[in-house]
Amino acid sequence: MMSGHYSFTSCFAPFIESMITEKRNAGFQYEHAEWILHKFDEFCNQEQVETPVITQELAGKWGTLRKTETKVTLAGRISVLRQLSLYMQAYGIKCYVPRNFTRKSNRSAYVLSIEEIQSLFLEIDSYQPTINAEVFHRLALEYRILFRILFCCGLRVSEARKLRLDMVDLENGVLKIYQSKGSNDRLVYLPDDLRQLCCEYLKIMTVKYKIKSEWFFPASDPAKVLQVASVGKRFHRAWEQTPYARERALQPTVHSLRHTFVVLRMNEWMKSGVKLDNMMPYLSKYLGHSSPDDTFYYYHQVEEAFSIIKQKDQSASFVIPEVADEK
Repeated sequence: MMSGHYSFTSCFAPFIESMITEKRNAGFQYEHAEWILHKFDEFCNQEQVETPVITQELAGKWGTLRKTETKVTLAGRISVLRQLSLYMQAYGIKCYVPRNFTRKSNRSAYVLSIEEIQSLFLEIDSYQPTINAEVFHRLALEYRILFRILFCCGLRVSEARKLRLDMVDLENGVLKIYQSKGSNDRLVYLPDDLRQLCCEYLKIMTVKYKIKSEWFFPASDPAKVLQVASVGKRFHRAWEQTPYARERALQPTVHSLRHTFVVLRMNEWMKSGVKLDNMMPYLSKYLGHSSPDDTFYYYHQVEEAFSIIKQKDQSASFVIPEVADEK
């Protein structure tokens, strides 16, 4: 069977060709992934695979690091095989879904549901310090705003907690992010309701708490910025108070708010019939990624997101693009 530039002859050929066609129909070029699938097709012929089922053993052989191969390249090969497994699962074929991505993706991304988000913010907002001191009440207020910025704007934790006052333009609703990961500068636009909330927050910090600091989120010592460990501790304290903390083996981290922002945005586009290929460059810039491929990292391990595709089209006529890892 032919698809683009390559011929597929293994037992997986019908599924490979169908997936490539549907990717292209969805607006993706998919050239490099097609080449990887061609190599996988050749690999299956060499291994004399006769049954079109991706087993753990087959995925393990394919996912072995080669002598001249980098871990990033290996992760790319595994990622494409993962796409094929998920695609075949949509047709009712029980395939093993590889999870062994390199470095950061060894741990599956946690994307919070709408119910989990609501429960989490209910705990964040209702938190009352055990010590009735002004500084602790002030910090409780800061965390309410900080976590909303993380969730509503998809910022990295370091970007949000290190915001200086001169980086926050509340009149125009713009956050100026300088020299972030990859030395990228960018503008991040606040939703209007969040902009208004930040205005109220800054007024309380100035009038009620009389804080004079260069930081938008100062620590207990206003001359210092909030520490990442403190942010993580407060997040986990709130999460552990939700009913979902006892139901889930996998637990979210603060960074999960960024994951959730990306997945919810992409799901909304797909539900609305918007082609991801058109929007991903904009989302990538907004997040401070070097390319759209880095943005897809947040999506490639979220199997729940695949249900959005099946809800939209029971024949699975749209396939989630995946990438190996965040640069």
